[in-house]
Amino acid sequence: MSTVPFDATGASLHGAVSTRSHGVARLPAQARLPLPRVLLCDLDGTLIDSMPTLADIATEVIEERYGTPRILARELYLATCGLPFVKQLEEMFPEDERNAAASADFEARKPARCGAIRMAPETRRALEQMREMGVRIAVSSNNGTDNVDAFARASGFAFDLVLGYGLAKGRTHLDATSRQFGAARQEMLFIGDSLHDGEIAEREGIPFVGLATTFSPDRFSLRFPSVPVIRRFSALPSLF
Repeated sequence: MSTVPFDATGASLHGAVSTRSHGVARLPAQARLPLPRVLLCDLDGTLIDSMPTLADIATEVIEERYGTPRILARELYLATCGLPFVKQLEEMFPEDERNAAASADFEARKPARCGAIRMAPETRRALEQMREMGVRIAVSSNNGTDNVDAFARASGFAFDLVLGYGLAKGRTHLDATSRQFGAARQEMLFIGDSLHDGEIAEREGIPFVGLATTFSPDRFSLRFPSVPVIRRFSALPSLF
């Protein structure tokens, strides 16, 4: 997946027309992406705009449990997002005996504050467009299985597969998807808002699209120079 570089204003450095106004930050110029058999969607920050709320909860927990200043606590959370929170804490505070209780506290606060967050109508329309193209739609999230199942039930969209953190996002989710649909890695596409999502795709050999909601297009570009990046989920169908 080669890309045309854009400057800071979104104008192509090679003279091509930028599609930024349509929600696309970087798009291959010479060809559209191959249509996948299965689209795997991250949940928080991708299908729903829950990351600001999750960052608020994490900031509170980290400040209360570890005495970390709020600004730093939020930065640490966002820098490690994409991992289950208990693993984020291990990244921030390795082998700290407070990690298990802090993770439990975070998980306990989530349902009341995140449970009512729904997909935007434009996100649902994009999923419907992908399904009309013949693509199976799956959720692949490191949020807890109960939370992911509750989201899917309330979403108004019939997902073909819903995977939460009973199995870790990554190889176990991809293996489950392969068994369910008989699809190889290169027949899947993963879309997510975190650098960790991109690293999963890179490690597992699955095509990836970055969604620049939590991280900027520049952050994605620095880490994954050849990966397409969109600013809104609704721009996804235009890539194919």
